Parts: sequence; C-alpha cells; structure tokens
Amino acid sequence: MPTKKQSRQLKILDIISKNVIDSQEKLMDALKAAGYSVTQATVSRDINELKIVRHTDENGLNRYQVLEPYAADELSQLKLNVTQLVSSVERVEFMVVLKTAEGNGNRIAALIDHVNFKNIVGTLAGHDTIFVMTHSVEEAKRTAETIQAWL
Repeated sequence: MPTKKQSRQLKILDIISKNVIDSQEKLMDALKAAGYSVTQATVSRDINELKIVRHTDENGLNRYQVLEPYAADELSQLKLNVTQLVSSVERVEFMVVLKTAEGNGNRIAALIDHVNFKNIVGTLAGHDTIFVMTHSVEEAKRTAETIQAWL
C-alpha cells in the first residue's frame, strides 16, 4: 500500500498530465479538490522530487510537466534539448549565459543539473535565460564551446 506521500505524488503526476497547471497555487487547489490537505512547502518539495518543471507546451501554454525519463542516456537527452531549445550561448567571465525558447529555461537548467558536470557549480534559470556558473574563466570557455557545438 502506498504511503501518504507516494499517494499524493502519484496524484500530482495524474493532475499535471490531465490538466494545464501553471502554478503551485493551482496545483494545491487541484490536490485539495481531490481530498489532499497540503501546504505550499510540501507541494514545492514534491515538484523537486518528481523533477517537474514549468514548460511551454506545443499549444503555447505554460504548464508543469515531468522531464522525460533520463534512463537511457542523460547526456543525449540534454544534447537533444539544447539542440532544439537553445538559441544562443555567451560566456561572461566564469559564467555561461544560455538563451532558450520561451518558457524553457527551467527545463534546460534541470537537465544540466541532472547530468552533474564536474566543472559546473550550478545553474540559475528564468523564463528563457539560464546562467551556468563554473569554477573559472577557463572552465566557462570550455563549457560554452561544448554547448555551442551542440547547436
């Protein structure tokens, strides 16, 4: 029998697969309507654990979506998404700035974080821009060149 948390997380996956949910507040409302009592902090943790990101779908609607499974090859998944969704790469000192298709900043940043490159300290994503922080100017140059080669 699933735990309360597992049951709630399964319900979250069900809700976002069947509805356009674009905010934690709307997700909380849908969960409450389904009989789950949740806080914003709980929903936020569940979103992180389930690898859910906000994404612009094929109809131009912003919505929560689960990142595709990484099982086969995480790096190939990242390369594919970069090829399709990143429009520019620019190095600024020890950072790399990526411009993405509208609404895809979080998606690409989550993929970069998941691959866990040794030279990348972390990412900060907005709607269509990602800051990729590295340890040094040299690492930023190599990172920018690598990502640029995928375009």
